[in-house]
Amino acid sequence: MIFPLWSIPAIAAILSIVRFFEKRFPVEPEQLVHSKSEVITDWKLAALRVGIIQLTSPVTTAAGIMLVNATGGGWFHLRADGWWFLLSVMLVILVGEFWGYLVHRAQHKFAVLWAMHSLHHSAESLSMITGARHFWLEDAIHTAVFPVLAIIFKIPPEVVPTIAAIYLLPEGLVHMNFRLSLGRFALCLNNPQYHRIHHSVEPQHLNKNFCRMLPVFDIIFGTAWKPGKDEFPATGLGPREKATGILDGIIWPIRHLPVQRLSRSLLQVGRNTVRLLPGIY
Repeated sequence: MIFPLWSIPAIAAILSIVRFFEKRFPVEPEQLVHSKSEVITDWKLAALRVGIIQLTSPVTTAAGIMLVNATGGGWFHLRADGWWFLLSVMLVILVGEFWGYLVHRAQHKFAVLWAMHSLHHSAESLSMITGARHFWLEDAIHTAVFPVLAIIFKIPPEVVPTIAAIYLLPEGLVHMNFRLSLGRFALCLNNPQYHRIHHSVEPQHLNKNFCRMLPVFDIIFGTAWKPGKDEFPATGLGPREKATGILDGIIWPIRHLPVQRLSRSLLQVGRNTVRLLPGIY
């Protein structure tokens, strides 16, 4: 995923507007004080992920293209002329939602996948940037090993940006620290309150609300939880499962191995030594 230069001003404007609403209507007012370090951590982890994506995308994209070509280059050729354009968009979104739902459930069910995905769930204060704090290897796996939509469909080039634009805001805004309840319409579209249930620490919310944009498959498979008007639970995984910076972002799945604890100790000793140097000299 290479970000074009023209998208930078648009992304900056969206972030500014979103941050205004997060400060004005937060889920919990005290989060404005306590979540600053969490937001900084989100930015660090997101920057790490994006940086690695840019570095590895030539290899992962090439691997994905080779796999797609080896499986036939798209089993079903979609059209983009006339009303076919709308039908193609709807079909790709529907199949993409189903595949996204299956992947997300797998990330919570299988230990090897949860070891990576849990980095995202370790956030104790949600914000728009939380949506970008994923373990860097997940993107490589999705692109190089599981380009499922490209294997199933040969998608016309003009359809791709339309789908990307449709998902831009829903996927970007669902992690907002924003107190908004959609009430009776809560199951119509993924939203910050609906997705907050997915990140909840409450046991009754475990394995609920997996959807990307449309809760349809949550409803079909019984994993939908319709939040109450004032249901905005706490989030996170606990103190021992809390990411604090770049090192966590790099080694997250193996962070509890003895060698990693040793490296952390050595790193802390190094930091303390640097702090003492001015006093020594």
